[in-house]
Amino acid sequence: MDRRCNIGIFDSGIGGVSVLKKIIKLLPNENIMYFGDTKNVPYGGRTKEEIQNLSRRIVEFLILNNCKAIVIACNTATIATLEMLKTQCSIPVVGIIDAGVEAVSSNGYDEISVLGTPFTIESGEHLKKIKKKNKKMKINTVACEELCPMIEEGWEKFGKRYEVLGEYMSHIPKSSEALLLACTHYPFIIEDIQKRFDGKVIDPSEECARELFRVLKKEDILNNDKNKGRIEFYVTGDKESFKVKAEKFLGTEIKDIYKVNI
Repeated sequence: MDRRCNIGIFDSGIGGVSVLKKIIKLLPNENIMYFGDTKNVPYGGRTKEEIQNLSRRIVEFLILNNCKAIVIACNTATIATLEMLKTQCSIPVVGIIDAGVEAVSSNGYDEISVLGTPFTIESGEHLKKIKKKNKKMKINTVACEELCPMIEEGWEKFGKRYEVLGEYMSHIPKSSEALLLACTHYPFIIEDIQKRFDGKVIDPSEECARELFRVLKKEDILNNDKNKGRIEFYVTGDKESFKVKAEKFLGTEIKDIYKVNI
């Protein structure tokens, strides 16, 4: 496979840009295609079958456009589709769940909390995988139905945003030493979350980027070009709305953005 082929990153919407940002920093020479399924966001309230069907179509699109590896930059989609996509794809597929598990399991915490969408929390995936690494760790989980769609639409638009966030944060015990953000949308409001939590707030995006690096190196498909990589964005919903939010978070202008139907 040509080392210059793209890395495909996908999420239900804007959230995966938090993962993209870390990947750009670690792998600046890679060419990247980011796919935000903004027409169908949020995935957190959908069935497993719906998420699998949407994810399958996105991945088919990315592979047709010369992607050499796929990153599922969405906890909900990772839980619903990672194993399925690994069996169906001839290229490497990396999910975000194991990155989060590794981030909390390797720091010696006695008690943590996990914040995620209803689908992610109800799956019990984080609980199962963290317990496998540390049986003694106490784990609290909080399902947040409103946060993802509010962040996707524009956090600052909601006058009740701090009230909503405060309600979810009130379910996190004071004894929690760390808070794992189990939704890639949440790093967009990490400062507001940190103000309401005394311990360590963990964004697994950086560990996910490191896992991608390890996979590319193992498969011997790292891009060795010295030039900065090309980044293209594809969305299924409103292009301009996505562009404004993504540019603000990335701190750079987005030039190549396209609306597609899959």
